[in-house]
Amino acid sequence: MNKLIGIGIFGAVGLFFLRMVKAQNVSDNSTFKLANPRIHDVNLGGISFRTEIAVNNPTKDSLNMTKPVVSLWSNGKVLTQSIAENKTIQIKPLSVSNIDTIELIVPWTSLSSVISGIITQIPALISAFKTKKLSNVLASLNLPLEMSFTTYVNGIFHQSPPQKFQG
Repeated sequence: MNKLIGIGIFGAVGLFFLRMVKAQNVSDNSTFKLANPRIHDVNLGGISFRTEIAVNNPTKDSLNMTKPVVSLWSNGKVLTQSIAENKTIQIKPLSVSNIDTIELIVPWTSLSSVISGIITQIPALISAFKTKKLSNVLASLNLPLEMSFTTYVNGIFHQSPPQKFQG
């Protein structure tokens, strides 16, 4: 009877180990990147950014990941983060999937330390507003902005390197 229990425990541990190796392999072979980070709105309250996350799963196994938390950085400091949600998303095998649009709102007060030199850029900012093209507004501000995200993929923590925001 003791041998039967030992074999059962050994088999369960072996199965668990194989599943963890498989999950690690899928996580290592899949790629994650910000897709289309952009300015959505600029108003008196602040700047609204939106982005999606593209997941490329080239393996024959599906992925389970939590909804990513996107962070907006400037000079190594976090300006804002998206709201964390305990939502699991399944990524199908051999496919590229876009995760829901994630919005970040940065009030002007949070940007005050970043844009302390904005007074000298007021003429460029006014001309950018006249074009009604939001990417011109960001370019005229010349802010050092980066985005990154964190998520769990098959139970393994994943953090993207900060990506320079192009507007």
